[in-house]
Amino acid sequence: MAKYDSGARGLKPSTSSRLPLFCSAARVGILRQLAGELPQRRRHRNLRMSDSKPVFVEVAPNAFVFREGDVGTDMYIIETGTVEVLREARGGDPIAVLGAGDFFGEMAILEDQPRFAAVRATSAARLLKVDRAAFAGMLRDNFEIAVRIMRKLVARLRRTEEQLQQAQNELDLLRRGGPDKAAPVKPSRDTVKSDVAKLSPTPSKRITPIDPNTIGKPIKLVHAPSGSEFALATGRQEMLIGRPDPVTGLLPEINLGPLDTQRSLSRRHAKIINEAGIFFLREEVGTTNGTFVNNERIATGQARPLAPGDQLRFGSVELVVQAI
Repeated sequence: MAKYDSGARGLKPSTSSRLPLFCSAARVGILRQLAGELPQRRRHRNLRMSDSKPVFVEVAPNAFVFREGDVGTDMYIIETGTVEVLREARGGDPIAVLGAGDFFGEMAILEDQPRFAAVRATSAARLLKVDRAAFAGMLRDNFEIAVRIMRKLVARLRRTEEQLQQAQNELDLLRRGGPDKAAPVKPSRDTVKSDVAKLSPTPSKRITPIDPNTIGKPIKLVHAPSGSEFALATGRQEMLIGRPDPVTGLLPEINLGPLDTQRSLSRRHAKIINEAGIFFLREEVGTTNGTFVNNERIATGQARPLAPGDQLRFGSVELVVQAI
């Protein structure tokens, strides 16, 4: 019988937990959801988490998976259903709502500390329970998942730094006696870096000639089957292409999620870079199913210039570049 965290109610072990993880397509499917993979184009290689037997957990609606302060030794990946993350310091209001393919509880494994927040099911949910041994194997064999976890932790650290900076600014304001005596707020390091980048953009590697007549002219990405169009903003330096990530709160500027019926996109799939009026396409680290320009896959991190008429593919989503 599987053991569960103290305070968890409504949790029942699944009868399928007796089957080896690496021979079950259902368990491979969960990892594909988490990594944003395309089932039709990816094989089972490197999707094995470990040779230990997996444990699936059935959670009833309104039941807690664990509570804030509980001892934590496992993380969970959601196969079906939704859960909400709660913190007492926030008055019990949900700070996040997670669905199929999302994960939670990894902080307790990484830090060996009590649970930072509580998690409660908002509907009937089925979860894959990952212990420390399986967690290590999952990171070793599935780099896409490792990258996504790192991004989640980096986003959390960035939010913490922003909150500390805001609190420091408010404290400085009080010490000066009010807004009239307040000194100008210094820009953050990220803002300084952003301004420097705008003034002197780093040249990208250009693998094809660029028509001078297209420089500085607005373009858009068009999805012919649905008629969806995504105009590229000339005033933005970067635009992320992908699908929303409720775990990190990420919402890409070019959201292809509704067009991705096969879940082939990574959540941070690629970026459009605007350098002096020239748009470049660059694949992000951790992308699984590739980024293609005119049927040629571009290497991760390599910037490829875009021009009207280019055929683009992100996973299974195909777009065409058109002039506006």
